[in-house]
Amino acid sequence: MSNSNNSFIQTVADLTRNVNLALSAMTGMNETLTSQEDTVTVRFEGTDPVTGDPSIYTYSMPSYQYTLEQLSRISNTVNTFVSGNGVVLLNDGTYRSVTTVPLSKSPRPIVDVAAPTKFNWRNNWFFENMLFPQMYVEFDLKNKIDDRSDRVVVRRVIFDNFDDAETQWFKDNFVGNYYSYQDTVNILNESGKRYWIDEEVQDLPLNPNKYTGSFIILDKKVLNGSQWYYLDTLNYGLTTDASVVKNIELKIGDQIRYNESLYKIDSIEVTEKRVKLTSLIGIGNPNLNNKFYIYSTPFTEKYVRIPIGYNECNTIFIKGVNDDFNVIADSWGDSISFYTNDLTLTNSTTDLETYYFNYVVDFGKQMEGQAKDRMISAFYGVTPDAPVISVDQFAVKQINTQLNASLDTEDIKNTQTQIESTKTIISSLKTTISQQKAELVELTDPAEREDLQTKIDNNISQLSKKTVEYQSLVKSLATLAYENNAVFGNPKYRVRGFFEIPAGKKSTANSAEDPQQVIQFEISYRYLRLDNTGNPLNTYSYNDPSTGQKITGTFTDWQIMQSPIKSKKYDSTLGKYVWSDENVGDGEQVNINQVDIPITKGEKVEMRIRSISEAGWPQNPLKSSWSNSVIVEFPANLEGSDQVANILSDATQESAQIQLDETLNATGVITHLQDGYPNPNAGSGTYFKHQSRFLSYDWGKKDVDGDLVEEKSLDLQTILDELASRIFVRINKPGGAGSKVVTIQEALQKLVDASIGIYNDLENNN
Repeated sequence: MSNSNNSFIQTVADLTRNVNLALSAMTGMNETLTSQEDTVTVRFEGTDPVTGDPSIYTYSMPSYQYTLEQLSRISNTVNTFVSGNGVVLLNDGTYRSVTTVPLSKSPRPIVDVAAPTKFNWRNNWFFENMLFPQMYVEFDLKNKIDDRSDRVVVRRVIFDNFDDAETQWFKDNFVGNYYSYQDTVNILNESGKRYWIDEEVQDLPLNPNKYTGSFIILDKKVLNGSQWYYLDTLNYGLTTDASVVKNIELKIGDQIRYNESLYKIDSIEVTEKRVKLTSLIGIGNPNLNNKFYIYSTPFTEKYVRIPIGYNECNTIFIKGVNDDFNVIADSWGDSISFYTNDLTLTNSTTDLETYYFNYVVDFGKQMEGQAKDRMISAFYGVTPDAPVISVDQFAVKQINTQLNASLDTEDIKNTQTQIESTKTIISSLKTTISQQKAELVELTDPAEREDLQTKIDNNISQLSKKTVEYQSLVKSLATLAYENNAVFGNPKYRVRGFFEIPAGKKSTANSAEDPQQVIQFEISYRYLRLDNTGNPLNTYSYNDPSTGQKITGTFTDWQIMQSPIKSKKYDSTLGKYVWSDENVGDGEQVNINQVDIPITKGEKVEMRIRSISEAGWPQNPLKSSWSNSVIVEFPANLEGSDQVANILSDATQESAQIQLDETLNATGVITHLQDGYPNPNAGSGTYFKHQSRFLSYDWGKKDVDGDLVEEKSLDLQTILDELASRIFVRINKPGGAGSKVVTIQEALQKLVDASIGIYNDLENNN
């Protein structure tokens, strides 16, 4: 056997084989540049190094197109991560955005931080957060802030629209106009308008994946040089808390996820449920029976929701935030101005004002009111001082003097004085006339009787005049009472007066603290006996339902009443409500430090007072101890009744009596009753009822035939005198001294004189 090593023939054979191998490799490389397949298979002829037998070797090389796709995928993934837009799947099944950060290491200790010596403040208008349900406005900030930002800084200029005119001014000057922040503040300041500034960092709302759905990979094939994936379904649905309705179909451009890789649909064959994909992120290799998932692109929505309240005039400014370094924008954007009550509910015509009153519970309004009222808790309160009172601060006054205020009091009293004076004269005249009549019946001398009778007649005449005068005065008062609707009621009296309000007290020694004011008083009083002792206390019993025992209670004679509460007014400078000072000089104002206690004639009132603080008011106000007590007595110089009313009432009653007297007088009854003289010869109280000169007698003359020719009425005394002068009698003289003819009048007189003489002799002998 010949040795062919290193022979020319062998060398040529080896060279030919190597050239063929190179040509095959070059052909394969060329095919990788043009092929649409992911890989290109290259076959080489060779010899098995062990057996030496000829053998075929197969190699798979990635195509140029496949290599470009993988490099593009890797480049996109890296670029996405570097830009912070990448997402990773966590173990809990959630996705988070990727942000480039330095290597993980523990933070260094925080040291050398100085203790604070000053403080600052910021606006905190949180009242909209106390609404239930909360009302808000929403602004779309997509493409206006960084997609990675999840918060913004919101500054609100809240205009003080304390009335409708101010609200209209805001709408006219701001709504529909756009200003910078500084211009907005300048306009408000130059116009002298009040406003508040509220600034807060507002988190953007969390956005759930908009769509949900999965697609099982049933098969994958290379068709026309492209990889196609066969799916069990092309449908997916909107994310919802209810059962998902998969009524949305995949389309070109949709994105689906396989594990940590993201793909875009380049082509779709609906009838066969197959799709061709382009890799966007990741290097995953989807396998059979695994799933694709519909992918919702993050950061597609950027809404900020800003809470609002009822009847607010808002001008809003927004700044973006760089969340990587917590840096905010250099300047505010343009203003967004609106009046909340002009807004309407989404998908409804209901305006905000109607919605607020019908559905919203506003806890913030209560807190805002408490903040402006500056109410003090009883826990932080200081017990107030009791007032110091003295009896000279109070007096008893009539309070219903208005009843007969239109009457001339002095004129009525003067008229009453005249009435009483006239009544005294009338009474005196009646007494005098009675005495004179008694004297008259005992006189025998005709001249004396005539003189006394004249005096009686004069006094009767005076009595008649004074009676008429008295009646006239009484009638005038009765008419006055009728025409002025005089009220004949009893006067009402009160113990009234003022006392000093104790000064407010502070809980600290700080001069800036407002004192806790005394805002009300409790006035306790009781009625005393003349010896200043209280009335007997009564006891009452009842059964305690919890124990069944009989409980006896003693009913106090103290009564308690509360004064009015001190009023508050809003101080626009301080921005809060402050207590108003009492104005005791204003007769139209009811003050908290005034006393008004009922009292009547013959009573005494004991009173004491204690202070009520604003601390804890109104649920649990702090109260002072009771003050010293004072006793006020009904003055002796005050009438227990209305003098003028009594005068008019008496006049009205007397007027009725006068009307009766006038009626009787008109019928002659009074004259009939007054015409009487005492009869000294009869029993006590017996009178001669009439004088003969006041008795009528019909006197007639007859002719010789006995017929009446003349008749007239004469008084009985005249007739008697006429008869006495025409009838004569003979009187025998004593001792047989003869007789004498005299008139019957003279005979009767002598008989009366003799009878009186005999009566006197008998009296003297007894």
